[in-house]
Amino acid sequence: MYVVRPQFFIPIITLLRNAAMNSLKYKAELALMRTQNIDVTNFESQLNDFRDSFGRNFRLASERFKTAIESIDKSIEQLQKTKENLLHSEDNLRIANNKANDLTIKKLTRGNPTMTTKFDELIDEGA
Repeated sequence: MYVVRPQFFIPIITLLRNAAMNSLKYKAELALMRTQNIDVTNFESQLNDFRDSFGRNFRLASERFKTAIESIDKSIEQLQKTKENLLHSEDNLRIANNKANDLTIKKLTRGNPTMTTKFDELIDEGA
């Protein structure tokens, strides 16, 4: 408790009021600093969340890209095998065609006297 002389009552009240105003000013600055600190913390947490989600999305996209590349490689290998099989089939058909073109009655009847005589009879009848 303080004893104040009447002539100093108004200046003491003014001093107390000024101290309270300064205190309010400091409290307002402190509240502003707290909100700025919270803003920085929120910004950091949002930035970390973005990094995490971007990293996850990048990883997933990378895995799908690798899967697509592997699928394309498998398709290319399968098409290459199909191409080789078709080329081998073409070679076999060409060989078969050559054999069919070279086939004659003389070649069929060689070493078979019965068939030779039958074909000779047919040729003689036709002439």
